[in-house]
Amino acid sequence: MSEFSLSSMDRLIRKAGNNRVSEDAAVELNAVLESLGKEIAKEAIRKAKQEKLKTIKKKHIKAAVKEFEK
Repeated sequence: MSEFSLSSMDRLIRKAGNNRVSEDAAVELNAVLESLGKEIAKEAIRKAKQEKLKTIKKKHIKAAVKEFEK
């Protein structure tokens, strides 16, 4: 089951500037965001563990995102 609703994906695409969105586009964006989110979360967990922390903090997410921007 998906973590995000298709209506949320539809709204994201519409907010980006397009009024017409196919269901396939919303499904694909959902899959991409879910996959990317999992990778970012894994990297954030790794960074927290390096600091011997169990709690993932905002700084870990931001640092993980920077890794994917390279």
